[in-house]
Amino acid sequence: MANYSTRRLNLLLTCATITALAPVVSNGATITGWDTTNVVVDATPADYETGASVIYDGDPADSGSTTSGQIVFTPPEAVSPGIKVQPESYKDSGPGDLQLTGCLMTSNPDATCTSPFQSGKRIKQQMTGFGPVDLVFNTAESAETSVYQAFHRLINVTGQSLSGFVVELGTGVGDGFSAFSEDSLVKFSSAFTAQPTGSGAANTQFPFGLFGDASDNPNFSLDGFFEAERTGFKVNLTATTLKSDGFYGPYGDYFGDWLSQEAVPLGAFWDFDDDALTDDLLMAWERSDGKWEARRAIDAEGDVYSLAEADWKSYDTYAALIADLFPTFSSLFGQGAIEDLANLNLNFAIELGSGFTGSSFTLRTTVAPVPLPAGGILLVGGLGMLAALRRRRATAVAA
Repeated sequence: MANYSTRRLNLLLTCATITALAPVVSNGATITGWDTTNVVVDATPADYETGASVIYDGDPADSGSTTSGQIVFTPPEAVSPGIKVQPESYKDSGPGDLQLTGCLMTSNPDATCTSPFQSGKRIKQQMTGFGPVDLVFNTAESAETSVYQAFHRLINVTGQSLSGFVVELGTGVGDGFSAFSEDSLVKFSSAFTAQPTGSGAANTQFPFGLFGDASDNPNFSLDGFFEAERTGFKVNLTATTLKSDGFYGPYGDYFGDWLSQEAVPLGAFWDFDDDALTDDLLMAWERSDGKWEARRAIDAEGDVYSLAEADWKSYDTYAALIADLFPTFSSLFGQGAIEDLANLNLNFAIELGSGFTGSSFTLRTTVAPVPLPAGGILLVGGLGMLAALRRRRATAVAA
């Protein structure tokens, strides 16, 4: 990843000032791209290394500008800058007749809005602080109303547990942000159908591999590692705001609040297909009491299955767990942080009316920290936490 001085110099040489984000009169109704004027963009790194587009609350060349978030991308799945606007006409997956114009997705060169499951579509937005994070999208003229599905993920790397979030639509960045009114021509689509059916026009979910019922999802043959019940934040949706409203499902029962990535527990992961491009399977986890608990096992044919609760087994050490349950596959096992416990998937769509008179709009995200107890030390600098996590992990894998 380029150092800050290099990226700052590149930005001074190639980018316009932040005033370019101000709307001008036009007849915008389609999204043409992500405006990175308030962003310092990394080049695409080597495969399996992670780059970042760091988002500021003003001109990054201004020493007074600050950041509370970034978009990360890891090739070969995604390349710089980490977000792309994909034009593609396709029908909403719900029972209605909504025709989508395209989507906002990660900058995966090999995927589109309708690419299959696990093709790598979600924008990975790390929240590194508690200030607003402003994504600006350019618009262009169109005679028709357009609707864009958002494949979005918020990742807590703030160093502190979170109680929720709010996403808003408006214009400008930082102190210059102005929220749209409820009768704005840029709004969250109320006609969009978030999956699974019955979720309404917008929802959130922690990843299915941890919480979910395989009988309801054709993409999975195993229930979620922790529970078969889906879980996430309930949301209150208006025309211009998407706001969390407490948990649904069991996440809070297990972990209290939305964990920051450095605080998630460790897991034992099985590289069942010996393929770095596919997700490893979570087989056991280290509980808060320090015991390792196995909730999945491998049968004589090498197939994984979920254990009934009465059959969950606990061990004093990771080594004892592997030696007892998985000795045949020990070379394909590794410890790693259960990172998906910090990852919240957001599903929504943005509608642009044909009469919108602006050259851009802003998608603003703000997260709410859980107050620390009296005398607690505020953990700041989510990126420092990530560095500590990398030193701690034996294997960099996800649930």
